Amino acid sequence: MKNTENTTMETKFTYSPIREHDASIGSKYDSDTEFWYGKVFQQDKTGKVFEFNVSNHLESGVKYNWRTVGKCRAGFVTIFDREDQTPEQMSYYFAKGTQCVQVYKEFETPSTKGGIWLNVLTFKGGRFDSVDKSILESLTVGVIHEAFSKNVDYSLWKLTNAKSHASTPYKFNK
Repeated sequence: MKNTENTTMETKFTYSPIREHDASIGSKYDSDTEFWYGKVFQQDKTGKVFEFNVSNHLESGVKYNWRTVGKCRAGFVTIFDREDQTPEQMSYYFAKGTQCVQVYKEFETPSTKGGIWLNVLTFKGGRFDSVDKSILESLTVGVIHEAFSKNVDYSLWKLTNAKSHASTPYKFNK
């Protein structure tokens, strides 16, 4: 397409698979985007379409205390605690047996100081059920192949311009 100065205009396409929640639309339930970010619709490796929720509990680059629940080969549930790790660093600890990842988030009320363990990565049927945005955007294609093989979606990755195992599958790669 040409404009009046005879130069071509380029359209830059940056696809994001995360569909942000619009709180201004209004719904039966009032929701806040401070904690709930949106949804992702994708296919699993067999071509079946599924969706999962994206939360917004964590900030990128901030260190948290983590609890990872996983199953070993014998079927026993194991719990691992990690301290002072950022969401970007936690992808190193994800494996095929990962069942749930929690983070300890401190809060302060007028009368007490405390915290709560929040689920930031959960699964249903081996596929993502709920993931925090900072974790989702820090995952690489290699981690998805190795640890979360049911979430492999080549068509989605093509839209995000993922070209190698070091690319991020849930945000656009330049």
